[in-house]
Amino acid sequence: MNNWWPLGGKSCLLKWSQVCVYLWEGTSSSCHRNKNFKIPENFDFHNTPEVIEDREIMLKGDWPNKGRGCEHCRDQETRGGISDRMQFLQNYDSKKYVHPDLYKNKNITKIQPTQVSVNFNNKCNLKCVYCGPELSSSWVKELQLNKDNTRPFGTVDRTKGENKFSMEEPWKLDENYHSKQLQFKKWLEKNYRNLKAFDILGGEPLLQEETFETIDFMIKNPNPNLDFEIYSNMQTKPKIFREKIKKVRELASTINELTWVASIDCWGPESEYIRFGHDLKTWEENYLYILEECPEIIPTMNWSLTCLSINSMPTLMKKVIEWNKTRYSSVNINKVIDPKHFDPSIFVKGTFTKKIEEILSLHKVMCNNKNYHNYIVSMMKEIDSFDYDILKVTEYTNQVYELARVLNELDRRRGTHWKTTFPFIAENIFGKYKHIFYLDVTQPNYSRLYRK
Repeated sequence: MNNWWPLGGKSCLLKWSQVCVYLWEGTSSSCHRNKNFKIPENFDFHNTPEVIEDREIMLKGDWPNKGRGCEHCRDQETRGGISDRMQFLQNYDSKKYVHPDLYKNKNITKIQPTQVSVNFNNKCNLKCVYCGPELSSSWVKELQLNKDNTRPFGTVDRTKGENKFSMEEPWKLDENYHSKQLQFKKWLEKNYRNLKAFDILGGEPLLQEETFETIDFMIKNPNPNLDFEIYSNMQTKPKIFREKIKKVRELASTINELTWVASIDCWGPESEYIRFGHDLKTWEENYLYILEECPEIIPTMNWSLTCLSINSMPTLMKKVIEWNKTRYSSVNINKVIDPKHFDPSIFVKGTFTKKIEEILSLHKVMCNNKNYHNYIVSMMKEIDSFDYDILKVTEYTNQVYELARVLNELDRRRGTHWKTTFPFIAENIFGKYKHIFYLDVTQPNYSRLYRK
């Protein structure tokens, strides 16, 4: 696969080099697809007992098999596709993230990270449908507003043939949040100059004072080997947006490269439904400012691929192709697998075939990286791989049902109408899947959905 990665087995660059820290929760994970684990008392967020165990299993040539998130890559590779793990190991540029200790000891399972992603807290001004209170304070407010007159979002237990909804409160700040802030600052003071990559995510980083405190620290402590990324939903008023990124532009001269990752999924009414609170005009004005007037910032985008966004992705792709004539923007596409009911793979083979063909044709023009294009081809093949017989499997019929239930509930809360915004999805649910559901059309605001 490569001649620079020193470890064997099912080892993963991210499992050894990267850590995602969720400071307000007091948890961390190896990558965004992995389960989070509590940060130990010694604040060694990269070497939790669970991650060390995963590394030991991988070095033996096996996949961690305890539902910790590595199944995503495992299943992709089993189908002959290109997983996230393989994508990183096939990219020679990833070599810079290998910690020198890995070349000295190929059995090492405890190590310092070279890539750190931090989510300080969940302060955010959007309510994306696939998100929740864990990553959005706006979601918290909506749940609090509706707690007395609606079923809460939560886990569904159908093991006893009935719907049971439980409400957890993962969005509440850890009672030791401020002490964890201090611990993280001390960790950064000690380790920052050894990092090769540092990312700030959210919530929405532009709304969080911790973002700019950290950037101030980075400016005062130059690291010329660091690649820095900041993620934003771009929903700050353009005048304020330009003021806020002055500090970001200043940071660029103290590091190797600075990348701005603008979050968006598709274009049109679908986008404003999916990322509720999202205004396309504001997004575009802010993004074009970076594209056209901030040469020290590398412009990129992050798209979350769901069954709701896939049909209107081509519209956004055509816009990117036009923007690329001014300045090239790379695009990272992540398929949403949690919550599972937003994963387009829950729909049977053929549902998105024509749209996928259009997406792949446009992506070939939009993307200048052959390996990444092949990765997207693999992703799309996975989406379009489930035969009709899979409908016999309870898991997938449950997910289609859950999708409709959740969208109905969002409509009731937000005054939206998903069947009008996503007629193709409605047609599939109430067409191909009509043998699974029946409707109570007496409801004034929406049709209540029931399992048969």
